[in-house]
Amino acid sequence: MLSMLFDPQSTSMDRLQFWFYRIGGYLLLNVMDEPAWLALMFC
Repeated sequence: MLSMLFDPQSTSMDRLQFWFYRIGGYLLLNVMDEPAWLALMFC
């Protein structure tokens, strides 16, 4: 998937989708897994 960034035929939508998944994965792993955020969401 990283090679898509350097592919001359990849569209801007492909790059946008790539960064959307990267940021979403980061948020899911590092923000949603935080106990303080979980306590705020479920209280």
